[in-house]
Amino acid sequence: MFPLSILTYVKIGLVALCLCGAGYLGYSLEAARFDRYKAEQQALTQTLQEEHQAAADQIRKEKDAQIASINNSLADALVQLRSRPSRAQGAANGQSGTGLSLSAEDAAFLEREAARADVLRSALDACYKQYDALK
Repeated sequence: MFPLSILTYVKIGLVALCLCGAGYLGYSLEAARFDRYKAEQQALTQTLQEEHQAAADQIRKEKDAQIASINNSLADALVQLRSRPSRAQGAANGQSGTGLSLSAEDAAFLEREAARADVLRSALDACYKQYDALK
């Protein structure tokens, strides 16, 4: 009825069972190794992310300090410009190239624009620093 003996079928079954066990053992070892690798990479990524965040925070603090300094000097300049004659009092605008004869309104406008440009320059510099820190 069977072309081979029963003992041969048992041996084939045991070999198949051993192959399945070896495959499962190899898979579980590789899965454990991959899980360790994945955990190491996650820890490395976390520390790298924390370093980048600390660098970005430092750059942001420096930028905020520069902007505060710009705002303080703008406020000081605007206070000093109050002593200038206003446009209604007949200040001679545009007759000299030094800006000493500008009216208070025109000088204040130019001071605000210069401060706004300095704030934008400071923000752009912070962007460049943060981008270069990530390279």
